[in-house]
Amino acid sequence: MKTPPLPDIDLARIAPQPYDMKRKSLLAMRAGRPPFSYRPLRQCFSDIFDVQSELLGPTGKTPWKVIASKISRLSRSEKEKAANLRVARGLHDFASREGIEGRSFDIYPFPMGAAGKVVYWQSLILAIDGRPLVPFVEPRSARGLTAEGRRFAFSMMHERIRVDNPDLAEVRLGVIKFGAPTDDRRTAILYTADDLALYPRDALQEMVSSTHTMWKEICSEREFEARRRATGTEGGLF
Repeated sequence: MKTPPLPDIDLARIAPQPYDMKRKSLLAMRAGRPPFSYRPLRQCFSDIFDVQSELLGPTGKTPWKVIASKISRLSRSEKEKAANLRVARGLHDFASREGIEGRSFDIYPFPMGAAGKVVYWQSLILAIDGRPLVPFVEPRSARGLTAEGRRFAFSMMHERIRVDNPDLAEVRLGVIKFGAPTDDRRTAILYTADDLALYPRDALQEMVSSTHTMWKEICSEREFEARRRATGTEGGLF
């Protein structure tokens, strides 16, 4: 049986938990498609963060109405459109207020053995307060990153971005979350890894491995139970 992957945000949320809590959290996970995605938002990051092209030179900031039109066009449902617009509006407000400009920078996924590859960043470097920062935009309104989840994500970012890219050893790391909806937007909140104690790489690998093993066991148990119900088999062999 192929084990369905855990979304990166759920992995970060669950992996640092103690054994009993981790199993309870994984049991609450259900496979299947979410009701909508934030893909339209992600496809607008270059516009929202005023990402400049070295080939084309400086470009003007993209007006909100252009971004809103693009999100509306890319959304597959009214629910998806509304959710993406609220987050994008809050992010656009934040980027405009801080005068953010960005540059593209390829940061490849982080291999984590049998659990696959994880990504806790956008491949961007933003200038905030005159200092470079690599962001991770986390738009969920439920089951998002807890404080320990952010620590886990920051630790992954540190290992992949700073340790594996010496040129970025001094770059700041940021997680952008969002508050509850107010009117037509959700306010962006920036958390940074400044002065935060991070997990070492071997601890991250152990947390990911143990979580993946437990998730695989739970998925196997569910498949066995589904087959038992389908065949009408009850109890043991005798």
